[in-house]
Amino acid sequence: MAEWKPLPDTLEPDARALVEQLRRLKDRSGLSLAALAERTLHSKSSWERYLNGKSAPPRQAVDALGRLVGADPARLAAQWELAARAWSRQDSPGTGPMRGEDPAPVAPPGSAGSRKPWTGRPTRRWLVLAAALVLVVGGAAIALWTTHRTNASTVSERPAATGGSGTKPLHVSCFEQSCTGMDPKAQGCGDPWTSALTRIDGVYVELRYSDSCKAAWARISWSGVGDIARVVGASGTTEQDRVHYDTDVYSPMVGADTPSDARACTVLTSGAHGCTKPGGTIRLTPPPDPPVSVSPSSPGG
Repeated sequence: MAEWKPLPDTLEPDARALVEQLRRLKDRSGLSLAALAERTLHSKSSWERYLNGKSAPPRQAVDALGRLVGADPARLAAQWELAARAWSRQDSPGTGPMRGEDPAPVAPPGSAGSRKPWTGRPTRRWLVLAAALVLVVGGAAIALWTTHRTNASTVSERPAATGGSGTKPLHVSCFEQSCTGMDPKAQGCGDPWTSALTRIDGVYVELRYSDSCKAAWARISWSGVGDIARVVGASGTTEQDRVHYDTDVYSPMVGADTPSDARACTVLTSGAHGCTKPGGTIRLTPPPDPPVSVSPSSPGG
């Protein structure tokens, strides 16, 4: 278990609760910061900031860590929402004093800064402000309606690519069959999860799947130089890559409407070979890091 640094005193309670929960999940995963970066789209330095309360973690990072250890996604999402509001209050000027600051002084009754009693009649200034507010709200409503009509007319051009947890859209560069032969990281398929897993002669074989790209790929770990990771699509389309150094590698993608449209396979230099079953709908926990005597590599997607 990591020796964690004390969190900043300026963190609001909800933000502190989320960071402490992320620390527990990271400890449960047994992953180093470098290994955690391999399995998500977020760098080692980003995770260091998130886990030490230096910056607010994005929803995608929280969801990715939760999936790695099988945490309750609904509970984690609720914690993130509360923490996001806390960070927003802390970062927004004019929303009240921050923790450790003195509140603004209040003018004594009868002084120049105190309020005048309500007379029951609106002043000219308030009438002007009310009219302006009506115009602003009306203009915003028209703008939203126009935007909705524009989006509705183009929504059928291409399915929206979103993360598996309903977070903001990922900027993916391919979809389904156009992903075949492509590198998942280079194409922005940033919501990968393990849908099938087996072990062949001591080597872990995973089928990785991206909901946003509708594509699958194979990843092997605990392997050796020359071992092959191969993904096979429903139509027999095959993509592969081999370990060039260290102990793991992942293949290019094949388009797959669902995880069940693909299988992950390996061919080892020892002659052993085999495949996973077609992918399932349950998000499986990825394999653990190799023993200390074996150095894991960083390319795995």
